[in-house]
Amino acid sequence: LLLLTYPDGNYGNLPDAKRIVKLAHDFGVPVLLNCAYSVGRMPVRADEIGADFIVGSGHKSMASSGPIGVLGVSEEFSSVVFRKSEKFKNKEVELLGCTSRGLPLITLMASFPHVSQRVEEWEKEVKKARDFAERMEKLGIFQLGEKPHNHDLMFFHSEKLYEISKRAKGGRFFLYRELKERGITGIKPGLTRYFKLSTYRLSEEEMEKVLGAFAEIIEKYENSSLSK
Repeated sequence: LLLLTYPDGNYGNLPDAKRIVKLAHDFGVPVLLNCAYSVGRMPVRADEIGADFIVGSGHKSMASSGPIGVLGVSEEFSSVVFRKSEKFKNKEVELLGCTSRGLPLITLMASFPHVSQRVEEWEKEVKKARDFAERMEKLGIFQLGEKPHNHDLMFFHSEKLYEISKRAKGGRFFLYRELKERGITGIKPGLTRYFKLSTYRLSEEEMEKVLGAFAEIIEKYENSSLSK
C-alpha cells in the first residue's frame, strides 16, 4: 500500500497525485490518499485521481467537535474493508472496537451542507494565501515549498524573527506571546525561525490584522533595545 499525503501537513505542497497513483498501479500497488487538509476545503475526487482509498479529517477540515475521520473505498476493495461479521450482522469486522458516536458524529454530519458549498470557493482561498505569502515576504518572512502556492497551509522561514528571539525578553517564546496579546493564536509556542500557518476562511479584516501584527512586532523589536 502506498500512502500519499495530499497536501503534506507542513508545507502544504500538492503533489501530482494522479501521476503518482498511475505509477503505483503500474507496479500493482494500491494507493491511499491522506486528505486531512484537503477533503472539506478543496475539491477532491478520488475516482478522478484513481486512488483506491481516501481519508478525510472531520476535525481538521470540517466542523466536528472532536477527533473523527471519514473513509472512502473503491468498489474493488469495499467488500474486503467493509465486510460484515458472520455473528454480528451489523458489525464491520475491520472497524475495531466502538466506532464514532455522539457529538463528533452529529457535528460532522451537520457540517456537510456548509462544507459541500465552501469547497466551491477554493480558488478564492488559493489567491488569498498567495497574496498573504507575498506580503509576508516583504516583512522578511519567506514562504517555503511550492510556488506559486496552491493551498492555504503554508510554511514560513524568518531569520529576522529568529535573530530577534535571541535578544527579546522571553526568548523564542516572544512571538507567541506578542501574537496572543493581539488576539492571534495558532503558531506553536517557541517557534520563530520556522513555522506554519493557514489563511483558510479568514476575512480581509482578519488577514489585515494578522499581517499588521507581524509588521508591528518586527518594528517594535527592530527599533528598540528590548533584551532578555
